[in-house]
Amino acid sequence: MAGKIFVITSGKGGTGKTTSAINLGAALNFFGEEVIVVDGNLTTPNVGLHLGAPVVPISLGHVLSGGSGVEDAIYEHESGIKIIPTSLSIKDLKKFNRKNLLNVANKLRSISDYTIFDSAAGLGEEALSIINLADELIVVTN
Repeated sequence: MAGKIFVITSGKGGTGKTTSAINLGAALNFFGEEVIVVDGNLTTPNVGLHLGAPVVPISLGHVLSGGSGVEDAIYEHESGIKIIPTSLSIKDLKKFNRKNLLNVANKLRSISDYTIFDSAAGLGEEALSIINLADELIVVTN
């Protein structure tokens, strides 16, 4: 059975999307599920910052540009959840390839029970590309 993809989104920043994504991942992991939390917010990423991994050698951006495989970008946090952070560096900010994003999502479905994408706020191209991957969409409001 393929894993499910949850996308955590909001209409604006600062609503608690990242905290919700991480906490959902931690809760599912606590119950024995294989979980990967992906920072799908390519322009203002926060998952790595929240979990103490602000700088990593391989990030989601590297995978989306075709420079690395998705498994190479997975890091295990001390809590047991696995994360795929996005680079904070402006030089790593590249236009993402939607086909590569779909390939990443399909790969993650095959290796985890749940993949949780923390998306960008709003309904711009970046956010909609992530939202379109969702089996379940969670909208955080305040």
